[in-house]
Amino acid sequence: MNGHVTIADVANHLGVSKSTVSHALSGKRRISAEVRSQVMRAVKELGYRPNFAARVMNTRRTGLVGVLVDSLNTPHNTALLEEFGRAFSSHSIQMVLGTTDRIEDGRSLLAKFRSGMVDGILNTLPELDADDAQELAGGIPVVTYRRHRESPLVIDFAAGARTALAHLFKLGHRHIAIIPSESRAQNGLPDPCLTAYCEQMALMGIPTRIFQAPGGTLQAGYEVADQLFASEATAVFAGNDGVAAGLIRRAIERGIRLPERMSIIGHDDSPIAVVTFPALTTLRLPLRPIAAHTVQVLMHAIDPAEPMPEPLTIIPELIVRGSSTNFNNPQ
Repeated sequence: MNGHVTIADVANHLGVSKSTVSHALSGKRRISAEVRSQVMRAVKELGYRPNFAARVMNTRRTGLVGVLVDSLNTPHNTALLEEFGRAFSSHSIQMVLGTTDRIEDGRSLLAKFRSGMVDGILNTLPELDADDAQELAGGIPVVTYRRHRESPLVIDFAAGARTALAHLFKLGHRHIAIIPSESRAQNGLPDPCLTAYCEQMALMGIPTRIFQAPGGTLQAGYEVADQLFASEATAVFAGNDGVAAGLIRRAIERGIRLPERMSIIGHDDSPIAVVTFPALTTLRLPLRPIAAHTVQVLMHAIDPAEPMPEPLTIIPELIVRGSSTNFNNPQ
């Protein structure tokens, strides 16, 4: 077919109404799998391409959401964004990604998103709170990850940290270090894993050993490794799997035996956890239900006809692998 192919052309080709084709493409109304399949084949055969401007004028929707994230250099963020993408796709929505590690740039991106280019915004920037984000976005609905008030998502990081520490205590470790996460430090409060660590160490009467890995990347873990290995610590609870992997990489370079010299626990159970050597003991976050819940809250904010999910509480699960072992009793 020559020229610009319209929805009407696709409908005439199939002998169905324009609304049937439109609903099959948008997913906004239930269409039988057979009809949807026929529409998609015809779209491909005829070379139909939706007119974005016409769609916005007709539906007052762009089919896009803006997502603000501070870094793509951590395995957790990458995996979480993949799950957000899957969840949005189930609503026929696509993500427009804005990345920045500077709060000023994050504010600027939010102001640009409010221009009408997106239907809603998902803010994951740790430094940008929910009220500030909504004010910057104007009338565009905003959900701030893990800090929205309607149908809240609660991840009990402190409970997960206590589980990880109990595992190390059971293995006989007492000189335990921590590398807290910057991304979990929100609204002026420290990483809840750090708070739980300090409380548990105080209960045991054991000094704290706190190390920093700015940025929370694999490289940051690599750079703090020598300082950590020079300490008396026999175990470390790392802020995320990337930092833990950086420690392991540096240990391999230096010929330091793990976990004999030091047990290492990560956080998030990201894909990198099973490719390190030794494989990483870590706290698992079930990202799929976390992402689905967050996306559904935003979809309700965009369209109140969409159901609001029930509040969700997640406790990270300890996954024990080869990077943790008994103190003075290596396996």
